[in-house]
Amino acid sequence: MSELENLKARQQKLLDKIQEIEEQCQGIENEHNAQKVQELNKVQAQLMGNQNNLKQQLQSVQEKLKTINNEIDKLSSTATDRIFEAIKNQRWYFFKNKQHILMDKTTGILWANLDYFPYKKEQENNTNYNIDEAKSLVNNYSVDGIDNWQIATFKVFKHMIYDKTFPFQQGNNWRIKGACCWFCNVDNWSNNRVILDNWNTDSSTGYVLPCSYYLIQDSEYEKNVSENNPLYTEKERLQFTLDLFRENELLPIFDNPEITDLYKKIYFEKPRLLQALSEVETQLAQCEEVKTISANFDYTTLLSKYDIASIDKSIIKYYETVQKWIDELMEYLADFEQQKESVIQDCNQIGLQLSAVYKDDNNLTEAENELSKNRQYYFKDKLALGMDKVKTNLLKVKQQADDIEYTINEIDDGDNAIYELAQLEKKERASFALIAENTAKIVNKALQKIDFFEHNRDFIVKAVEVWSKWNEDYKVFKTKQYEELKHRCEQDDIEAEVWQKWYEDWQKLRFTIEEKLQPMIARGLKGDIETKEEQETPIIMQAIYVLNDYKIAVDNFYLEERKNIYQQYVFQNCGDLQEKFEVEKELYARTVNLQKALQNIIFNCKKEADKIFILRWIDNLIDIQINEIIQFVADNNLEQISQEVLNEFAKLKQKNYYMYLADIKAYSQEQANREKAYNSLIFKMRKGLMKK
Repeated sequence: MSELENLKARQQKLLDKIQEIEEQCQGIENEHNAQKVQELNKVQAQLMGNQNNLKQQLQSVQEKLKTINNEIDKLSSTATDRIFEAIKNQRWYFFKNKQHILMDKTTGILWANLDYFPYKKEQENNTNYNIDEAKSLVNNYSVDGIDNWQIATFKVFKHMIYDKTFPFQQGNNWRIKGACCWFCNVDNWSNNRVILDNWNTDSSTGYVLPCSYYLIQDSEYEKNVSENNPLYTEKERLQFTLDLFRENELLPIFDNPEITDLYKKIYFEKPRLLQALSEVETQLAQCEEVKTISANFDYTTLLSKYDIASIDKSIIKYYETVQKWIDELMEYLADFEQQKESVIQDCNQIGLQLSAVYKDDNNLTEAENELSKNRQYYFKDKLALGMDKVKTNLLKVKQQADDIEYTINEIDDGDNAIYELAQLEKKERASFALIAENTAKIVNKALQKIDFFEHNRDFIVKAVEVWSKWNEDYKVFKTKQYEELKHRCEQDDIEAEVWQKWYEDWQKLRFTIEEKLQPMIARGLKGDIETKEEQETPIIMQAIYVLNDYKIAVDNFYLEERKNIYQQYVFQNCGDLQEKFEVEKELYARTVNLQKALQNIIFNCKKEADKIFILRWIDNLIDIQINEIIQFVADNNLEQISQEVLNEFAKLKQKNYYMYLADIKAYSQEQANREKAYNSLIFKMRKGLMKK
């Protein structure tokens, strides 16, 4: 019985058992019902093991198939055309998988491979057969699944050898294997052999070369492939030969070994891999049809066998049932862990990164420490399985039931059992139904985390990598980059109060950028954003990478360019004000680059809601330089700048990108208009500062 048949049989057995459960009556049979469910869970766990093995087989076959396809592509982008060309230029074919025969392409007739066929006697003085010996030899010859061999007619024999391309043609004239006399059927056996030196025929002894019409019986192959056939094109005639090879599963040996290898890959290796792939996929589908232990654990199925009312009335039944209940949940967890072993291992590795208790970093401000701590807690809550904690919590409940049992045993050994049992009975304890529901909730939460990780593994792994990298980057920003800015400024005698103010501005912007990471990760954990065009990198990660590029651009500005702007304006009239406007202008240019990078991401989103989410996600970064200028003007009471210019500048915040989300050209134009307006207003403000 095949693996597939085994799986089908086991599936039917499961269906029968499930139906049997459904037919069970109520009352005392409920215990039998729940027991059946447990048995089915174990069987299903085993089937999931089979499924995991099949998935590994599937992956292996797919990888082999991919390799074959790549090799075919390397050999030729027009593989079939190359094979046609080889068939066109070659008449005779030996076969890798049928070594005892060769085929004439022009007729489709098979001939015995004389390297294997006993065409002559193995006698020193007389190697020739007589005609009866020859007929007996041919009639009883069976090889490579072919047993209808015959001695060729004179016409067929002559067609076979006359152009002297026959592989065993050797010697003078048309001799085969150096011999001239070969049996053939001349005019219905009026003669029985041909002499290849002069094409005379007679009746005598000779050598034997049998042929077979095995491949072409009841067909018109020879007419179809004839060069004189007006019905078919050259390619169609060549296709008949190719079909003859394929339909009979022949692996021809071409004169060009590369074509032989190409043919083998296309018509032997690839079809067999496809067949294997189909079989594995069928078995997988069969496995997946069978219900298995799932993350959506319905505890009421297990609960149905318990008489809850009577349990709560008896303290002994109560502790015994709680013990049994926890054991069942632990067993359920163990089965689920077994079937999800590889998933749990991967998830636990991530859990190790998140398990450490966050400790405040002295280099970070209170707000920065709070952000880092909350971000780690979020990841830990969403991604860390904490299976050990789940089991510990379950066992704590069981331990309390064990304590009740121990207390009762002690009372039994004492002298005041009735009173002490009464006191014990009066103590408050949760109902069994509440315990069952709460412990099931604990289990469910753990199972759903595993299930979630399994379906989002790639994104989660990448998200944790990003989280870790951003944490390290921020530490570098607070230490190494701080020291680097300090060192560069001190080299040029720039006062500490000046460059420290720069760092405060830099820190404020960096903190705003840091706040953007968690919301985007949170959106990713809800599922992929659907796209109009498929791309290798998910939308969520694309957005985070773009934000990271913006972060790097900001860092480079403060390290590489901030000092130069200060030195350019420090000794000019209103230099400090001009410096501020130049800084915000340069930072805005980087914000514009951020917007442009996000534009293609936004318009690749299929749903309008996702476009709006990304816009809102980045909204305060887009406006940050505008807000900074407005606040700066207000703080410094700059009367030189007209109220009209300030009003126009404030209006920039009112630009509504949401109304352009249906048209990427209009959206792009609106961005360009806003950039132009911003730069124009900055110029007007700077011009106003120069007025006396």
